[in-house]
Amino acid sequence: MTRTIRSLFAGLLALFLTVGLTACGAGAGTDASKPLVVLADATPHTDILKKVDELGVLGDTKIEIKGIAGDIDVNQLTASGDVDANFFQHKPYLDTWLKQQGSEDLVSAATVHVEPLGLYSKKVKGLDAVPSGATIAIPSDPSNLVRALFLLQQAKLVTLDVKPTDKDLDFSQITEKNITANPKGLKFVQIDRPQLAATLDDAKVDLSVINGNYALEAGLKPKTDALTLETATDNPYANLLVVKADKKDDPRVTKLAEALQSKEIQDWITSNYQGSVLPAKQS
Repeated sequence: MTRTIRSLFAGLLALFLTVGLTACGAGAGTDASKPLVVLADATPHTDILKKVDELGVLGDTKIEIKGIAGDIDVNQLTASGDVDANFFQHKPYLDTWLKQQGSEDLVSAATVHVEPLGLYSKKVKGLDAVPSGATIAIPSDPSNLVRALFLLQQAKLVTLDVKPTDKDLDFSQITEKNITANPKGLKFVQIDRPQLAATLDDAKVDLSVINGNYALEAGLKPKTDALTLETATDNPYANLLVVKADKKDDPRVTKLAEALQSKEIQDWITSNYQGSVLPAKQS
């Protein structure tokens, strides 16, 4: 009898400890008192996050902004839980990363803004003046490479066998091989995105396709300096706030997502960047 009672007591104690530990663990991941750590590009992403924080629209939620530096896999750091969220990429980039990793761990929590991709040059003054055989520097990563090709198609410099509005388009599969017409015999050199602005001073490069954030960081004004810019209409390249799938309903994430998409922030993007960055609701 005594042995039976002891066994029953031990079992109940083990059950109590298990339930208690599980309950503690469940609350730890969504502690509203902890700052939400966001890994973000400098311009305009960090600027936008700082504006959100400055306006005080997050209530008790705190955000800790960490800048992206060096050759790091930002999505991997987010998926592993080293940071809570990231803010630097558009959907085609995220989709390509998820496909390469065979993962569904990351999701978009908010669609925030578009940084129009632009074609720039210090040697060529207009699209009509692009010389035959010109060398154009384009982004080397797959999702932005195809984006550059679409921009050149928009400028009528090349023709592709696909359009960005095509249904069920797999951006990761589009390459220079999709060019069906290149009347000027343009040549392309693939460069890492952060280095594209520097190619404007390269004697071997005539024009460069540069992402909006890197153009701004280089002191360029996309609206006035670019020979051509992406149009906002039907643009699939809006930048996202990205989190792990199991964090999407975290109250801190919800508050930040709502703030980033609020009219106040979207209006600030419009007035502050004067067309060099577009709020997603206008895109």
